[in-house]
Amino acid sequence: MKKAAMRKSASTTPRVAARGLSLIELLVAMAISLVIVIAAAYVYLGTREAHRALDRASTSMETGTFALQLLGREIENAGFYPAIVPPNAPDETQKLMYDTYPPLPNTTPPSGTDWAAPAAVYQTAIYGCSGGRFDPKTATCPVPDESKPDSIVLNHFSSDSMGNVLGQHADCEGGDPASKDGNMQRSWNTGDPPSSYDNTLPPGLPIFVSNRYGLDDVTTTIVDGVAIQTNSLVCSGNANGYFGAVAIYQPLLAGVIDLRFKYGIYDSETTLAPTQFYAASDMAALPNLTVNGVVLTPWARVTAVRVCMLTRTLGGNTRLPDDAAAKQQYLDCDDTAHDQPKGDTIRRHVQVFGVRNALRNSY
Repeated sequence: MKKAAMRKSASTTPRVAARGLSLIELLVAMAISLVIVIAAAYVYLGTREAHRALDRASTSMETGTFALQLLGREIENAGFYPAIVPPNAPDETQKLMYDTYPPLPNTTPPSGTDWAAPAAVYQTAIYGCSGGRFDPKTATCPVPDESKPDSIVLNHFSSDSMGNVLGQHADCEGGDPASKDGNMQRSWNTGDPPSSYDNTLPPGLPIFVSNRYGLDDVTTTIVDGVAIQTNSLVCSGNANGYFGAVAIYQPLLAGVIDLRFKYGIYDSETTLAPTQFYAASDMAALPNLTVNGVVLTPWARVTAVRVCMLTRTLGGNTRLPDDAAAKQQYLDCDDTAHDQPKGDTIRRHVQVFGVRNALRNSY
């Protein structure tokens, strides 16, 4: 009897150890695994979206910072003319216009087209338009529209003693204005006296460079495969011609949605410190000032420029939904508060730049 019980116990023990999962246990295990997978996917998607939001916010900040640096560098360089430049042999038809330091407007109408054309915009280091984009073809500003961004024209002369054929006379589009308009004669570097231009050699005299900056009305940008309508900082250089020629503005930075300039001018002969900042539309009402016997217009007395721009994140989902009772806000360039848009972030970037090269002759 005892032996039979032992045999029965020995024969049944392996069968109990080899028993598999029941259907209920299998379903529970699958449910737990599914919960873990869903949780992992949720964490992954949340982390990825957080990284994308952080990247969009960082890109917007970098856009504003880089745009300020770009414009600041151009503003600080406005009015530049090399300190020591030997003159070309005088051309009686253009005397004092392109063979002196700095080049002076001619007393007679220029032959053909020239940087010293009657348009005042090209006879000062800085010129601007309020609420509209400067038209290089007509050298005019549109009727100011407060809902539209400003634009600015920045003029300087090149420095070609840097060991590079192109030197410093590339415009904001990377073009070479040495053979355009009045620069044709300034670029003469072959012959005695110079009478032709060899583009393998540096120009004979500094080259006039004019860069215009503004915002494009609508630009399509692809973010994560989605087309987004936004604005872009744009530029137009004078390598494509600037008198009587159609100039196309080229996009530089997407995500800049507003751009405003104010110009600091001095009103005293004893100081060059700006006494007040004015919008471009207010400059025409300001009087001229005689300094050391030279009559200077308000544009010729600009010594500082205040740049304000707004950037907007591209792609959305950079902010959590706001509490209806405490919405996040931003300040525009007129210091007016606005609610942040749903999902996007708008930032204001402001900086004042000194004009280092405000020449005191015709420039």
